[in-house]
Amino acid sequence: MLLNDLFSFSMLKEDVAQLVQVDLNGVLEQLVRHFEGVIAAKEATINLSSLPVIRANPVQMSQLFYQLVDNALKFSKEKPVIDISSRDLTDEDFSAHPDLVRETTYVAISVSDHGIGFDQKYVSKIFTVFQQLRDISAPGTGIGLAICKKIVQNHHGFIVADGKVNAGATLTVFLPAG
Repeated sequence: MLLNDLFSFSMLKEDVAQLVQVDLNGVLEQLVRHFEGVIAAKEATINLSSLPVIRANPVQMSQLFYQLVDNALKFSKEKPVIDISSRDLTDEDFSAHPDLVRETTYVAISVSDHGIGFDQKYVSKIFTVFQQLRDISAPGTGIGLAICKKIVQNHHGFIVADGKVNAGATLTVFLPAG
């Protein structure tokens, strides 16, 4: 698993020639089918709101949402509930995130779970390669969220996380819409 994750991470590069209109609803529907067995075994519920069509690399969007959903399922409690939603940005978003370019239209896509969460003091570490907040016996390689960050950066966006121990986490991706 570690070698596969390292290979995936090393192959991520910005490829603007591969940007096409991507219906994120279709991407998520395929992923939900992919995770059917895990969803059934954990008795998970995934709530999907309507997601936008954006200009993106379709393979990287699949990788991004695979990692986000996998992470939410992996670090869940019993009968997890995962909410995936999108929204347009507000003035507060631009104030809170100075890296956003006001002349660009963005969409914010959030993946929220009610799982084990994390202590917010570690937020700067979770998108770094090999940084796991759990003990070494926990599932995963510590690369999944670093892959997410790289994909989002390739698309000139960024990703943030908000969590609370035993109360879940929300990962929000800000991506240009056009």
